[in-house]
Amino acid sequence: MSQKIPAVSMALLALILLTFFTASRVNPQITGEVGNNIDVGMKAPDMSFFSADDINLKVNSTDDVFAAGGTINVDSTSADHLVIAGGGITVKNVTIEDLFAAGGELDLVSGKVADDIVVAGGDVFVRPGFSIGGSAVVAGGDARFEAAVPVDLRIGAGSVYLNSVVGGDARLSGDKVTLGPQARIGGDLLYRTENLIIQPGAVVNGRRMVLPPEDHSTFESWGRGAGKLFAMLAVAVTLGFAVLVVAIAIAMPSLMRSSADFIRSKPLKSLGFGVLVAVGVPLAIVLLVASVIGAPVAMLLAAICFAITPVAVAATAYLLGIEARKLMTKADDHPTAWTARLFWPALGAAAILLLGMIPVLGLLVWLFAMLFGLGAVVSRGGKALAQNA
Repeated sequence: MSQKIPAVSMALLALILLTFFTASRVNPQITGEVGNNIDVGMKAPDMSFFSADDINLKVNSTDDVFAAGGTINVDSTSADHLVIAGGGITVKNVTIEDLFAAGGELDLVSGKVADDIVVAGGDVFVRPGFSIGGSAVVAGGDARFEAAVPVDLRIGAGSVYLNSVVGGDARLSGDKVTLGPQARIGGDLLYRTENLIIQPGAVVNGRRMVLPPEDHSTFESWGRGAGKLFAMLAVAVTLGFAVLVVAIAIAMPSLMRSSADFIRSKPLKSLGFGVLVAVGVPLAIVLLVASVIGAPVAMLLAAICFAITPVAVAATAYLLGIEARKLMTKADDHPTAWTARLFWPALGAAAILLLGMIPVLGLLVWLFAMLFGLGAVVSRGGKALAQNA
């Protein structure tokens, strides 16, 4: 699709869609499971979502499969798109169209991907038995790539080791870049490193080109000109967002309390469910927009999502405020006095906003605040809203 949709609105649309499909008992189009430990062995013709601390995944699906958790082992799985996120990920004996994966340690052992892979992790291993039919994009701390790529390969990591056949161009960047003895690059080698090692036996059929240093001057110039404007807006945005969070906390106390308790007791499950909702929304949008009937529904849900946007972040802000109250006053319960119900959520909102202004880190703060809150609101929203009604 040529038109890009903001990530926040996509995540919120996924929240509405997933809640709708989960609540529906008639002809469900999405299947899913959330728990502490999941062993999945099933035939899943529909889109599937799984979130747990530990997941053993063996799924035969004709649609897309999403999984998020602490440790994920994927074995003997077939799907259209496989989207996984976790602390440690192992993938074996898969037959899929595309792979999107992110984890602390990512090990792609064996299987067949008909088209492209996009993966990121602290340590990324792509073994010789892992077959790729298209291009590959890899980002990580250390990347060891030993699978053949018929088209183009792009790797950005602290340390890069390439020891396989690349049919097209190889674009490699890192502190250290090594071409092993089995490396065969059919196109050009484009690299950015101060330590390039080409071992005996490695072949580059095309040109060897040093990539120019990344140019940040445009962003720096824009930043200097916009800095004063952001400084003036910062206070107004902080106060406005804090007031909004307080209003949500006052209007929906059961939802805030229930969501905060869920994040505190099961943070990984909350984050995992939030990730599943967020990454699933592009596919949901395509499904709705592609049909004549679904397009108006998609527009309506998008409008609803913009209205719900603060709720997920407000849940995380409420939790931060309650945790700060616990540290300062030793009170372990939720506040009941009006002053406390106003002050502590506002303090949590201010903390998110102030941290959110820090370059790079701020983006992560906003992202995780939304994902944690999204997972908690989806998991606890129904019962909590019923209590508020």
